Amino acid sequence: MSSPQGGAQEKTEQASPKRLSDARSKGQVAKSMDLVAAIGFFGTVMIFAAVSGDIITNSINYLTQSMAQLSQANSFEGSYGLLFINAMTSFAGLVWPMLVAAMGLGVLANVAQVGFLASLEPLQPSFSRLDPIEGVKRMFSMKALFDLLKAFLKLALVGYAAYLGIRGEIATLLLVGYTEGLGALVVAGSVLMRVAVRVGVVYLVIGIADFMFQRYEHSKNMKMSKHEVKEEHKQVEGDPQIKARQRERQRTLATRRMFSEIPTATVVITNPTHFAVVLKYDENGGAPVVCAKGCDYLAQRIIAKAKEHRVPVISEPPVARALYKQVELGREIPIDLYRVVAEILATIFAQKGRL
Repeated sequence: MSSPQGGAQEKTEQASPKRLSDARSKGQVAKSMDLVAAIGFFGTVMIFAAVSGDIITNSINYLTQSMAQLSQANSFEGSYGLLFINAMTSFAGLVWPMLVAAMGLGVLANVAQVGFLASLEPLQPSFSRLDPIEGVKRMFSMKALFDLLKAFLKLALVGYAAYLGIRGEIATLLLVGYTEGLGALVVAGSVLMRVAVRVGVVYLVIGIADFMFQRYEHSKNMKMSKHEVKEEHKQVEGDPQIKARQRERQRTLATRRMFSEIPTATVVITNPTHFAVVLKYDENGGAPVVCAKGCDYLAQRIIAKAKEHRVPVISEPPVARALYKQVELGREIPIDLYRVVAEILATIFAQKGRL
């Protein structure tokens, strides 16, 4: 039986938003690189198919111009160097739009899977990656074996798609041998494009399937045990025991502040033993203010403290209950209690006057 404190506890709970957010900040997201590569490949094939006519036309024009330059050149070696530079320039001009488009499609494929994500965590050095023993374990782990089998399966599917495509074009390819010049190039190019499209479609299907699998794997790896859920709740909400101690300290401080107000209070109105409410009245201020209150044991302590400092203690149960329930600490008494409290204060002031 696994310990509830151990990491071997079965993970049956879905990942919390915090766990997913923490994993995302570390770059741990569900992403298929096969889907990125498939979209880039298929997109490039489609772009090439769309502009292949222009590429062929430009290539023919370039070859025509090159042959004309060679026929007019005085030095074959010098013309050869210039021809090579022009060839590279022309080739770059034809290819770079497709390369940029492929890179753009790759970026879009990444964003579509995980959104905008920038994390340096995967780039940070890790000693576990440099440990040769751990490296050997990773090489011969079940995950490594599974990844290897997946790679062979994907290669087999793509290869089989290419084989079927080429087999279906055998008759067309045989025509290349009977076609001269540009015609042969056009026929071969069209065959290559059809095979590439078929391979691209299969690669896309593989990429989508791999993305769904990566999402499943990520969701499974992010699952939490009941102990982890409790520990995370403690981190987010705070340990219940710590919070209880904090509340106890707050109550203690509040009680100390209340008792510090009693020596300078005007009167304590009691139930006589169940409730005690301390009022402070400033003749130059507003209405009387409740500066301390308590019930049962705390009420008895308030009464004892008041008597110790010769603060008048008056037993008025209805008034004490009303003040205790209606007025918060530091607040003035309500208007409906003005009259009865004024009578109590008048009695106290009269007694002090006689003294």
